[in-house]
Amino acid sequence: MSLISEDVAREHIMEIQRSYMYVEDRALKSLKAAMDIIQKNFTREGHFILEFIQNAEDAEASKIKIVLEKNALKIFNNGRPFTRDDVEAICSIGRSHKDPRTYIGYLGVGFKSVFLISSNIHIYSKPYRFKFDRNYWNNPDNVPWQITPIWLDEIPKEFIEWNTGFYISIDAEGYQIIKNELKSLTPSLLLFLRNIKEIEIEYENGKKEFRINKIEEFTNKFFKYELEVIENGSRKEISHWIIFRRTIEVPRDIREDKTTKEWGRNVVEFREIAIAFKLDDSGDLTPVKGAAKLGVFSYVPLKEEAIGLPYYIHADFLLTQNRESIQRDARWNIWILDEIAKFITDSVIEVFKSHEKWKYSFINILYTDVNREPFSARLINPIKNKIENGNYFITFDGNFTKFSEIIKVEKDVLNQINFSCIEKITGKKVLHPDVKLPRLLIDRLKKGDIINEMKDLRKYLRNKELRHIIKDLEGKCDKILELLEPFDLLERLKNLKTSDEEKIEIVKRLKEFWKRGLIKGQDLINKGFVIKTKSGKWIEPQRVFLSSEYKPSKDIERLVEEGLLKNQQLEFVDPIFIKDASNDEIEEWKRFLNDLKINSKIENDKSIVEAVGIEVALKYLTEVRAIPKKNIIINESKEGYDIEVRRSDGSSEYIEVKGSKSCSEISLTRKEFETLQNKENSFLYVVINALSDPMLIIIEKDRLSNILPSKIMISCNDLYSNKSKVWKPLIDVTLEKYSKT
Repeated sequence: MSLISEDVAREHIMEIQRSYMYVEDRALKSLKAAMDIIQKNFTREGHFILEFIQNAEDAEASKIKIVLEKNALKIFNNGRPFTRDDVEAICSIGRSHKDPRTYIGYLGVGFKSVFLISSNIHIYSKPYRFKFDRNYWNNPDNVPWQITPIWLDEIPKEFIEWNTGFYISIDAEGYQIIKNELKSLTPSLLLFLRNIKEIEIEYENGKKEFRINKIEEFTNKFFKYELEVIENGSRKEISHWIIFRRTIEVPRDIREDKTTKEWGRNVVEFREIAIAFKLDDSGDLTPVKGAAKLGVFSYVPLKEEAIGLPYYIHADFLLTQNRESIQRDARWNIWILDEIAKFITDSVIEVFKSHEKWKYSFINILYTDVNREPFSARLINPIKNKIENGNYFITFDGNFTKFSEIIKVEKDVLNQINFSCIEKITGKKVLHPDVKLPRLLIDRLKKGDIINEMKDLRKYLRNKELRHIIKDLEGKCDKILELLEPFDLLERLKNLKTSDEEKIEIVKRLKEFWKRGLIKGQDLINKGFVIKTKSGKWIEPQRVFLSSEYKPSKDIERLVEEGLLKNQQLEFVDPIFIKDASNDEIEEWKRFLNDLKINSKIENDKSIVEAVGIEVALKYLTEVRAIPKKNIIINESKEGYDIEVRRSDGSSEYIEVKGSKSCSEISLTRKEFETLQNKENSFLYVVINALSDPMLIIIEKDRLSNILPSKIMISCNDLYSNKSKVWKPLIDVTLEKYSKT
């Protein structure tokens, strides 16, 4: 197509201008009102930038450059220059010579959104050069200045090398709006454009470039692209995408729909739909923040309508009045979404299933939730239904099966047990461990259909009747039988007919299962595990103490042997389990028994601690102070004191005894407090660390005044600060000799 001369172009501009000058005033006002309505349809002031990009795409530009300066925005492209029809469209309202079957945008309609931010726009497109300038007119309120062109005599030097350029005057507010809009642009904008391969953006002494390159075409089924971001000459970001495209025929009933006709789509016979998926660095599918790429064949391009999809869809959707979202109820849009869903389920998924990586990850991308209509009902739900009911889940043996037939097993379990054994006992197919399932599907799996650890498999086995296949498992699935064995052993352990020798071996065997992580202590407790004691009884471990042979940190048995714990019906674990064991093996047995909550039901029994306290006090009185037993009287009533010591001179000492498992705060009752405060010759005996290494702290009457009556709760620091004497019975050392009075 040959270009017209500048003289012809100038005369064309003047002709349009005169046409608006010599119409009736009423007609001018109508044009002005229509222009105002068009502008109000655009809610985002920076939206016009997308309009310019789309019109450059229609002009078959391969590059567009955007330069933001403090007082102006400049936009250049190397596409086809304006034709006479293009100029007519941009200088009119709702008029276009573009064929809706071919072009994306409608030059003139979306362009008008630029007037939301500027009242002075210059256009340079060989051989045309003209402007729209509100300030040119004496009475701009009565002139449709946004469509009345003014010829420009000069063309700035920087515009000469470009086929089309725009100079847009802006103020400080406009600068900020445009800067924010430019910041929001992403390289994904290029994914669905056929012609533009590069977008260059400059502002605030910085330069950013978006580029797209086709890397590969796979037998016309899909295309692989590389997007890159270059900032100030350095590659800042790179991403890879695959795009599936399909041309679809518009059904007659859709073309005859009223809304379809209003949008001029009744003459359209075919449309293209496309879907883009992002790839990670390894070339595998990865989710992205989703959006519907709107307006590819619309009157104006839209912002990305965020709907939560982890991939991008692209089609010629019909738009709402503000040009930024789709018409929810339009039959045209419903039809397009149905076609996209069908394209994905019939074609895209089949490509994914045949790919060495994507077959493991595509479900994680496609099976999603979107609470946005009509996307949910027409796109998301059909895809989900197809995935749920079809053979799309790859199994360990490489075949595909339905969701209802899978069991999800983690790699650690499969490293220990052959997948075929799990399939034999569950009757389900083991999902390949590399499959990435979305949380939505994981939550839908039944409890027994997820095996993350060996304990999960044990629970599954415990709830299944497997006797009929035990023989079939022998020699093939011995590991499964090992998982069954602990429960068999527990039943035999509790059986009264089982001999002690066999029970001892059972306990050792169960301990080995515990060591290998095949069973937990709580599992054994729940099943009624028992342990042999020195008295020959088999008792639940929570009611048993470790015997001295196990070298416990709290050697209760030694306290009994030293006479510091009497008249208590205590049981201790038989050392038969650690006969000839090394120190490391003994430590392992202790960990095992601790996991079984050894002595947990009796260790916190206060009576045991109190009993040790009394015995330590009595031992001190008889062995250190050499007081005859007949002079020591235990106060059975426990009213105010525990021990009375009758001296040879006829007077008495009154001793309150307190025991503590550690050196913690000691509490006194009101009666004990009053006795220590009022009685002559009163003493407070405190035995700390009662169950491990008892130590007696003695506080005499005169020292008690430092603590009482200000406190009924006595801290460990107070005890040490006001002690008279300290004595440890288990090592027979008197740290401070008692002086008889």
